[in-house]
Amino acid sequence: MNNTIVIPSGIAATLQQHFFQNEVEQGAFLFAEARSDSGGLRLDVVDFYLVPARGWEVQMEVYLQMKDSERAKIMKLARERNLCAIDCHSHPRAGDDVWFSPSDVAGITDFAQYAKWKLDGKPFAAMVWGEQSVDAVLWRGEFTAAERVAFVKIVGDSSQTIIPIGSWFHTPRAKHRFTSYE
Repeated sequence: MNNTIVIPSGIAATLQQHFFQNEVEQGAFLFAEARSDSGGLRLDVVDFYLVPARGWEVQMEVYLQMKDSERAKIMKLARERNLCAIDCHSHPRAGDDVWFSPSDVAGITDFAQYAKWKLDGKPFAAMVWGEQSVDAVLWRGEFTAAERVAFVKIVGDSSQTIIPIGSWFHTPRAKHRFTSYE
């Protein structure tokens, strides 16, 4: 399946600035409209929320733990607008080789079930961002397992297609492939 996440370039630039403002992990949520297309699911990002420092129980260089109140606030924002949620966080210094850590996989898998419940079964995705790379997965339907995201497309003034490595499904270490389109 060719599941795709489409992000306007202005939002992508804001995320990059937020994610790499310092050496600690940062988080954000994207809100998207889901559309089925011929090859899979397409999530078109229409808005975002940058998690502030006060939204974390723990915020370190290699670990994040969100406050319950912040999580509820974010799900309420998505639900009120009838949108899907995409959980994003950064791995500073990952460069072009970012991947989901084992603690990411465990925490995000649990959060996916929470999002399914809070958002009435709307698709949910997760992304991890490096300075020049991303990886992404999504859940839909019964949420029995994460699905691969084939493409992350940044659209706008300078469009770019990023092919996530799929570290969720195998040992990470292969390089991400970037393709830019004028």
